[in-house]
Amino acid sequence: MQSLLEATQRDLLSALKAWPLWTMLGWNDIRQRYRRSTLGPFWITLSMAVFIGVLGLIYSRIFHVNVEVYLPFLTAGYVTWGFISQVINESCMAFQENERIIKQIRLPYGLYVLRTVWRNFIVFLHTIAIFVPVAVLFQVPAGFVDFLVIPGVILLLANLSWIGLMLAILATRYRDMQQMVVTVTQILMFATPIMWQASQLGGSYWIAEINPLYHFIELVRAPLLGNEPSLLSWSVAITALVVGWSLALILLNRAANRVVFWV
Repeated sequence: MQSLLEATQRDLLSALKAWPLWTMLGWNDIRQRYRRSTLGPFWITLSMAVFIGVLGLIYSRIFHVNVEVYLPFLTAGYVTWGFISQVINESCMAFQENERIIKQIRLPYGLYVLRTVWRNFIVFLHTIAIFVPVAVLFQVPAGFVDFLVIPGVILLLANLSWIGLMLAILATRYRDMQQMVVTVTQILMFATPIMWQASQLGGSYWIAEINPLYHFIELVRAPLLGNEPSLLSWSVAITALVVGWSLALILLNRAANRVVFWV
């Protein structure tokens, strides 16, 4: 058991060391997806900007919140959520879409998940650009606290990696898992403070606090809005990282020799 676990850890370390390969594959995915397109991934940026603009104007009136406050909040939160949800949904197909490679070449399984995370991170960098004109237009305060977004994004990437690995394994073994994940993700979008603020819950604020996705988003959104993420958000993200990777390692250890037969 110990030797198998060590082999699993070496598999993940090998995947990290192979960063030139999975970054290249991720870039290639983006190129293929937007081949012959004039704007490329900026089409996502444009469509998301229009969506956020319309949604912000409507929901600011529904929630009786000043648009100057609501639109930056919605932009930072929705763009981050878009990144999280895309990684979660696409991770279910991380092994299946690489079926030919898996059956022909022995590469670290973590590599395919990192490929999925990386290509969606590229899209995230395109879409987060929407926040810049919004921040300038509505005079969002800027300061040294903004740099906290860097460790926040790193923690988010690390957590999405173990989530993606577990979903890739489970969805390869149980094919109905993908549809379940898509449905749950859609529900979570409305159950997570993205289009509404946690403070609007009043005495039921705990509903937001028990949602790990809320804390993941806050690590990115709060610094962008000029605020420090709460200690609770940092604690939840770090705890999720330790516990999540422990579970992911155990699952990968059990499934490593079977994935090739499941794809």
